[in-house]
Amino acid sequence: MSPKTHREPEIEELAFDILIVGAGPAGLAAALHLAQSSRRQGTTPYSICLLDKGGHPGAHILSGAIMDPRGLDRLFPDWRQRFPGIQTPVTRERMVSLTRKRTLSLPHFDLMDNREAVLVSLGQLCRWLAQQAEAAGVQLFFGFAANQPILDDQGILRGIITGDRGRDLHGTPSRQFQPGVRLVAPITLIAEGARGHLAGTLIRHFQLDRGKTPQHHALGMKEIWEIPPERSQPGTIEHAVGWPLGNGCHGGGFVYHTAPGRLDLGLVVDLDYRNPRTDPFSLMQCLKTHPWLRALLEGGHPVEAGARVLVKGGIQSLPHPAFPGGLLLGDAAGFLDGRRMKGIHNAILSGIAAATAIQEVRDSRNDTTTLGQHYWHNLEAMILPDLIRGRNVQPGMAWGPWPGMIHGFCDQKLFRGHAPWTWRRHRPDRSGLQPASRFQLTSSCQGPRVIDRDRFLYLSGVRHREHQPSHIHDARPAAMRVHDEVSPEDHYCPAGVFTRTTTGATPMIRLRPHRCLHCQTCAIKDPWNAITWTPPEGGDGPHYQSM
Repeated sequence: MSPKTHREPEIEELAFDILIVGAGPAGLAAALHLAQSSRRQGTTPYSICLLDKGGHPGAHILSGAIMDPRGLDRLFPDWRQRFPGIQTPVTRERMVSLTRKRTLSLPHFDLMDNREAVLVSLGQLCRWLAQQAEAAGVQLFFGFAANQPILDDQGILRGIITGDRGRDLHGTPSRQFQPGVRLVAPITLIAEGARGHLAGTLIRHFQLDRGKTPQHHALGMKEIWEIPPERSQPGTIEHAVGWPLGNGCHGGGFVYHTAPGRLDLGLVVDLDYRNPRTDPFSLMQCLKTHPWLRALLEGGHPVEAGARVLVKGGIQSLPHPAFPGGLLLGDAAGFLDGRRMKGIHNAILSGIAAATAIQEVRDSRNDTTTLGQHYWHNLEAMILPDLIRGRNVQPGMAWGPWPGMIHGFCDQKLFRGHAPWTWRRHRPDRSGLQPASRFQLTSSCQGPRVIDRDRFLYLSGVRHREHQPSHIHDARPAAMRVHDEVSPEDHYCPAGVFTRTTTGATPMIRLRPHRCLHCQTCAIKDPWNAITWTPPEGGDGPHYQSM
């Protein structure tokens, strides 16, 4: 008798009018504005599917977060009365420069323009927006990862296929196997956030970044601390430049007093650094040992932590945001305002711009081939002027904090953002690494406020089902994954996914994908461009509650 062959179940197909990938502020705003428009005009409501790989609303959402309320004011004019989460107006701000032991207050240049800004928990905000979307009739699919696009014979995007569940380490279906689902729609909105898997696939396929400078990213790490209430000053924000960054490593720290007894702190590290020993996670821990923070954290403890990359390339790196069958929204397109280091309002506005474009096409009875033109027109009215005005600020920061701030002041205060030149970055972040021998060894920091990677991961709530195929793929043979005496992978991953081991006399890099925070740093900083990040099973990864 011949052995039975395993037949995988057929893939189910669900059809909608609009498909939205990513339940961050951009995707949720698009879904809500579409539902609101149909209700106001009395037209047949759209069937809208919004899916997200996180296990619950906000599970993969991380931001500082200082929000310009313009976008949310437009979506929900009464949100301040309705939103039950953190919403603390910024009342005091301070910029400091740090050396190892000292703190120097800097003049307030107001480049970030925090007037009327509000401190929020973006995770809480997305959870509330998801509740509003569900009440408006949007179908929410949490815990479903968009693994691959569906393209028809004309090369038009017709939807996506979600990831399978229940495959073993070798990709073979187990007893718990559940195939992915085909989700199809005439229009698909991609709102995955920075460096999303599906967005990257579509940008490459449609060559949406042709003629653009390489996208620039930074890694943002954040911890939420509970501190004695008498030390907190709700509404106070502080930003720091200088130590512990150096040796051509740019970025800065932040401390936000978001609510009584709650402190949000973190470090943003630009990923164009040159030293392969640069360890962003260790730098984040060192920041907490500085006198600037040490007394503030005394008697407190961390309650949540996480990491995620952000886009900083500006309009010079902005891919064309429309393609056959869909649009790019929010950080998936790169709409963060690098001058102000704010992206939430632009994400929401991009969702509104996309929804408005869809409604305009519907009202004019045009086919969807004109959707991109309507979307671009709306972006020109809502988002692009700010990106054009701030286009030179972030490239100038590559010269260092002091030259960068002086340049930013001149660009914004003297030229009002209309200088007759545009600075450009011409190399991808991965290309800047130099031999480790050119740099001095850096020592790690110790102290009661320092936590290790295992504790950091525990605070993120990260978990993945064991015995599933690895979602991180390194195209190099194992023996080639150690670069001289230093492997960048040992250092750049905040979760410690890559660890050095020795087999016989041969050092190797071993992958531990169950630790992955989905920050995307590995796919950006790997100097060989050999690492590919794909979504694991839906619902896996960090489980942020209030980030």
